[in-house]
Amino acid sequence: MVGQGRGHKSVLLLFLILLFPSFLGIVSSDSTSDSEPNYVEVIFPEAIEILPHDNLSFTQGLAFLDGKLYESTGLYGESSLRVVNITTGEIEQITNLSETYFAEGISVSNNSIIQLTWRENIGFIYNISTLENIGNFSINGEGWGICTTESGNIWLSDGSFQLSKIDPNNLSSILDTLTIYYENSPINRLNELECPFDSGLIYSNIWLEDKILAISPSSGNVCSEYDFSEIRQQFENNNSKELNGIAYDSQSSLFWITGKNWSNYYLVDLEANSEDCQISEKLDNCCNNDNFSPFKIILLIIVGIFFMPFSWPIFGMIFYKIFRRQTQHPPPPRNIEELSEER
Repeated sequence: MVGQGRGHKSVLLLFLILLFPSFLGIVSSDSTSDSEPNYVEVIFPEAIEILPHDNLSFTQGLAFLDGKLYESTGLYGESSLRVVNITTGEIEQITNLSETYFAEGISVSNNSIIQLTWRENIGFIYNISTLENIGNFSINGEGWGICTTESGNIWLSDGSFQLSKIDPNNLSSILDTLTIYYENSPINRLNELECPFDSGLIYSNIWLEDKILAISPSSGNVCSEYDFSEIRQQFENNNSKELNGIAYDSQSSLFWITGKNWSNYYLVDLEANSEDCQISEKLDNCCNNDNFSPFKIILLIIVGIFFMPFSWPIFGMIFYKIFRRQTQHPPPPRNIEELSEER
């Protein structure tokens, strides 16, 4: 009986020794994928076209529709909503806000212009043709940037590392939040937003920096970074503050960019890597840890066993011991007289 017990233990030990490397490989593979950064490519755009910009304009938001630029300017006592001629850069229409409001980002939604305010917990709705104020809504916290997607979803930024999705039928209602990650770390100070219809991405500039990020709305991962430091050095001056203004032209698939007290608007291409962003997101989803079901783990172990030649002798020994124990008959019992004689 003692010999059989040792046989059980030796077989079990060999089996565990064989399985341990397989489980170790799975665990180490998962931990490695979690630690690998989501690499962000840095791109330096070139100016395709340059349009004069009012350098007294403290730009907080920019939108483009039907050949016209809509611009929101900030500061208390200087906040406004204006329409800019896309050929000359001249202001065609303007609506000034009360001195008690600091205007922020804007977006086009339901044939109206939506404008945020910074700390006043209120947003305004304007007639897109006349810029007449036709309504308002409450904001929970600060308002920084806003954009509208092709499906009508509206994203709002408050300067943190999260974006809020608000209800287009009730602009005061938050439906969901999205944390934005730059190479696996949350990135703060998200500001002006733009949501181009054909790319499906969210574009955001970072407050106090001259860069724009392309963001996946499903994962929150930053896919590309567009650095405008070279354009600033080439065309702007010391009075120009940080970049703040992103407007997408759907007809040309290009973007108009400007900043606070900048001398110009710049037409640039920011869509070169939008497809790569979607592809990288699919690759991330394919390797999610949730995909490792127990059945797949067992299947992986079995496949690993047959593809590891060094394991064949061990498994042969295991099966030999099991087969031997099952086919070998125990010796016949010995009578008491025989046992007494051996003593």
